[in-house]
Order: sequence, then structure tokens, then C-alpha cells
Amino acid sequence: MSWAVKSLSGRVKRWVAVVLVAFAAWIAWIQPNRRHSVHQAEYVDAGGLRLRALRAGTGDTTLLFLHGYGESLLSWRLVLDRFTSQFRVLAVDLPGFGLSDKPDGPYTTQFMESVLSDLIARSTSGPLVVVGHSMGGQLAAQLALDHPDRVIAAVLIAPGGAGISPLFGDTTGVAFAAARWVASAAGYVLPVHDQGWLGETPANAKYIPSEDSLALAASRKILDEFDFSAINGRYADLSQPVLLIWGRNDPTIPLGIGERIAGLLPCRRFVVLNATLHRPQQTKPDTVATEMLRFLEHPTCDKSSSPPAE
Repeated sequence: MSWAVKSLSGRVKRWVAVVLVAFAAWIAWIQPNRRHSVHQAEYVDAGGLRLRALRAGTGDTTLLFLHGYGESLLSWRLVLDRFTSQFRVLAVDLPGFGLSDKPDGPYTTQFMESVLSDLIARSTSGPLVVVGHSMGGQLAAQLALDHPDRVIAAVLIAPGGAGISPLFGDTTGVAFAAARWVASAAGYVLPVHDQGWLGETPANAKYIPSEDSLALAASRKILDEFDFSAINGRYADLSQPVLLIWGRNDPTIPLGIGERIAGLLPCRRFVVLNATLHRPQQTKPDTVATEMLRFLEHPTCDKSSSPPAE
């Protein structure tokens, strides 16, 4: 490797580090400031694993919230409480993330789906709406495909399943080495604790993923083994109503992929948000919550793209 290439690589890593630190500061700034926890963390068994979970709300229908790569159930803390008066809600840390178990693997799409299938069988009853972002959106779509008897609707926010940006991975949905480095670093910047929102035991509250070798190994194995193109054309087989939300400036899973997915879905409402990147539930939570509530009140089909919801 030439000196120029090494220098460029160093500058890129420093730039990424600055961006991650800035994002961490922003995340800390938007944390709710409460004296007492709104919710209490609990742990559920699924697929032989122990998963950190949050349960709340009342109602006949359950909303299952699934976060994206490198995050935790805290991904939903700015929107989840909008639904507890009408629905039961269940949010979990996916295997390998947050405070959930981090097995050796494999972390294939089939493994993840099998754990979540066991989760909904053990920990939910009645009608189910799956809500997922990015990797979690792909898994939510897979659950809807595999359990049409339980899943009555889906909210998919920039879901995987039909590929990722060519800057981060190849056409098979496998992440490049550089993307694995950036994604792993991002996974340690995003918080896994917010005692003002989710109460935990003192021991669990001290857990830091960046100090856990199992967490580091899991984050790398997931990018090596999880297929972000596993659904692809099968989006056309999703018979349930789907709310599809995308950021117009998403660099991770670009809008072009979202438009392709929208064209396949038989019954959907497609909302594109201007000036929005890959995590609209965190950067525009009011808009996302409003669109979700509107959809859940009347989960109808709309084959035309909606105007940007600003």
C-alpha cells in the first residue's frame, strides 16, 4: 500500500471518528431528562437465548419493534411511547446487540428469523404488527412472510432485504471490509442505556459493549454472515398492508432500493422524507409516529408514492 493510500485511509478513519463522536453527542443531547424510569427492562427467552426486552401498553394488538444493525431497543425511545395507550408494545435487543445474548453464531438470516419466530410464539398473543428499521425491517418483513396468520400489518423503515449501498457492500448484500470497520465503530457510539427511560439493575447498567469481546465478535460475524439481500423479489409476496418509510438522502440503503421495494409491495403506503438519512425514527420521530398512527388507524393500500411528510 502506497504512502498516499495509507494517508487517505487515515484521514477517512479520523473523519469517521469525528462524525461518530458528534453523533454520540447529539444522541446524548436528545435523551429524555427524567428522574424516574418510564419503563423497566426485562429479559425473555427465545430460540435458546436471553434477550433484553421492554413491554408496555394495553390493547388487543401487539407492536413488535426491531432495531437495525449496531443498535438496541433504545432506537425506538423517541416514538415507542406514542403507542402504549392503544397497543401492547414489545421491543427487544436482537441477538448479538445491546444486552441480549451474543452466541458464537451463526448469525445468518435464518438464525435471526428462527429466534424471532420463537419470540412471537412465546411472548405475544393475538394480532401482531411488526415494526422494523434497516436490518430489523428486513427481519420484520421476513416474519410477515412466514407468519401471515399472526402478522396483520408491517411498518418498514428503510428495510434491508433487497441490498445495501454499493459503497458499503456487493450485490449479494455482503458488507465490504471498510464498511465492517465503520459499522462496528458506530455500534459502540450508539447508547445501550438510558436510565431515565429504561430502568435496569445496577449490574446491567454498567455494561459497555465496547469492552465486551463477545459484542465485538458478534458485530463482525453478523456483517459476514447476514444476507442483506435475502428477501429481494419476495417483497412481492407480502400480502399484508405495509407502511414503507424512507429518507430521501439515505446513504446506507439508498432511496432507489426503497422505490424498487415499493414497486413490489402489493399493498402499501410509501412515505419519503426530505432531508432525512438512514434513521428517521430518531431524527424525525414526530413525523414517523404520526405516519405510523395514521396507518395503524386505517391500514389501507396506496400504490402511489405519498408526498414528503414534513
